[in-house]
Parts: sequence; structure tokens; C-alpha cells
Amino acid sequence: MIYDMIKNYKNYEAPTRLYRALQFLAETDWRQVEFGRYELDGDNIFYLVQDYTPKGEEAKAEAHRKYIDIQAMIDGTEIIGIAPIEGEKTEIEAKPEKDAWFYTCDTQNLELYAGSFMIFFPNDIHRPGLYEGAPAHCRKVVMKIKVED
Repeated sequence: MIYDMIKNYKNYEAPTRLYRALQFLAETDWRQVEFGRYELDGDNIFYLVQDYTPKGEEAKAEAHRKYIDIQAMIDGTEIIGIAPIEGEKTEIEAKPEKDAWFYTCDTQNLELYAGSFMIFFPNDIHRPGLYEGAPAHCRKVVMKIKVED
């Protein structure tokens, strides 16, 4: 897992899909992009622009096997629980067609706030959609980067 500010994207410069996604994330005016799903490089890199209110305790801990997630907050604040996939975790549901495996486990909470991002690799469990206090509107971009062959 990586936790950083969008403005620091150049720290990850390399000829990879991950860097291409970070650069695109940093150079796009996300307030001008409508809610929805878009492709940057077919199924190798695509992204979801989301406008939502965090769910709270209904949020599920998840992991992916085929894609790396970059979750970047544009407006608002969300709490994301994180945990390594190793160790005692209970898989409660699998949706391989959606590249999603869900778990019951303890997580460590981190705050995703405007201008910040987190990168989740296939060995990272993440539980987005949590909040502290009252839930408030969020605008987030989730970049999906296919794990390179």
C-alpha cells in the first residue's frame, strides 16, 4: 500500500501503467469530469469518477487480484480501513467476475482527504466507505490498473 499526496506523483516516475495512471490523475481537472466509468488504456487502465456519501459500517473489506487500485479523493473526506492480506483473514464472499474478494478482518483506519491518494496492490485489503462523525459528500476517482504480465 502507498499513501501520498497527488501532487507528489513524480516520485513514482517509471515506464509503468501505474505511473501513467498517477500522471493522468495529477494532470486532470476532476471537477470537470462527469460521474461514471472511463477508459484510459482499454482494460489495462480505466477509472471511475464517483460522487457518493460514505456507507459507514456497511462497508466491506475487499481485495483484488487482477487490478491495482488508486483511490484519490477530490472533494471530501473518507476513512479507509487497511490490512495486509496475509494472516488470519476470513473470506466471506468472492466475485471473481468483478475482481473482488470480501473479508472479515480488523483494519487500521487512515483518512483519505482532498488531494491525497492510496494505492492498493493485490496483497492489500482495503475497506473504503467509512467515516467519522456524520457522513458527508465525497468525490473520488478510483483508477484500476491491470497487474502487468
